Amino acid sequence: MKRLLEDLKIKIISWSKTRNLKWSDFKKNPDLKSRASANSAVGFESEPTIKHIETGGKFKFEILDMQLKAIFIPAFSWVKKTILKKDQKPLLKHEQGHFDLAEEIVRKSNVKTTALFRKKFFDIEGKNKSVAKKNAILQSTEIRKKNEKKLEKELNVEETTYDVKTNHGLIKREQEKYDKRFKKLR
Repeated sequence: MKRLLEDLKIKIISWSKTRNLKWSDFKKNPDLKSRASANSAVGFESEPTIKHIETGGKFKFEILDMQLKAIFIPAFSWVKKTILKKDQKPLLKHEQGHFDLAEEIVRKSNVKTTALFRKKFFDIEGKNKSVAKKNAILQSTEIRKKNEKKLEKELNVEETTYDVKTNHGLIKREQEKYDKRFKKLR
């Protein structure tokens, strides 16, 4: 996802312990037909670190690390201007929660992903080392995309549960439970 967004010149914000979202991060024009007051575009980016191996004219590669991150995409995130005139802190905190959910998934997934690929070698075709390296990158990109798609499905379920339980941040007691949980990430 990162390369696609970079190719489109779209800025992303990687999740950080020290940086919370601000309304100025929400760059897209609001969807005036939506009943929602704001929308956070949250997802994942991953970058595999691969090791190329050549033995006896055959090529393999190993994924050493998947380097997964939770990201926020300002160009796809919006807030209705009428909200900015009210007490918007609870809503902004709720939107930060969507980003925090993605970070929770990243932390759980990093352990699983590392274990999944440790000491697993992938055969690759290539008439020479250069072609084999390109094919390894293509193959690892497919693996990365498949992993990100699985994580995005998990995030979708988590976000739906979050919005239902908190009624989009309006049920204060439920939102506070999530806020406590998210505070542990920092």
